[in-house]
Amino acid sequence: MDDAAHRKLGAKTYNRCWELLEQPERTSDDDLLLLTLAFTSKYHWSFVAGPKETTIGNWMIARAAAAVGEGHLALTYARIADAAAQAPDMEDWLVASTAEGVARAYAASGDLASRDEWFEKAERLVAHIKDRESRELIASQLASVPR
Repeated sequence: MDDAAHRKLGAKTYNRCWELLEQPERTSDDDLLLLTLAFTSKYHWSFVAGPKETTIGNWMIARAAAAVGEGHLALTYARIADAAAQAPDMEDWLVASTAEGVARAYAASGDLASRDEWFEKAERLVAHIKDRESRELIASQLASVPR
């Protein structure tokens, strides 16, 4: 498989994750598909991705795992994404997004004190996102963290 095919499949499976996440109701089969797609997307991106795309892939695995109630898995990948986002060249929206992911993972794992701590950290980071559209997008994702 060439790089173009990996890029295409990585994007297609990532976008399908969003479709499943945005469904008002998912079946248990949908939940399994969501997790499978998140890992599949990261796998394909691993052939063509840079640090930013890798971080986003780990964040999506965390997001998918949290959505299906797999708190431990969500926290593992959210921490990996957040650690990578601390690199000096990462964009401000991605730093805030990974903090949102950690808050969401703690919510899924039932650690409400840590969820609140990371939620507040993510709020502060969102407030400093320079691009208005990116700020609004990450703020809307943060607003959906179970409280």
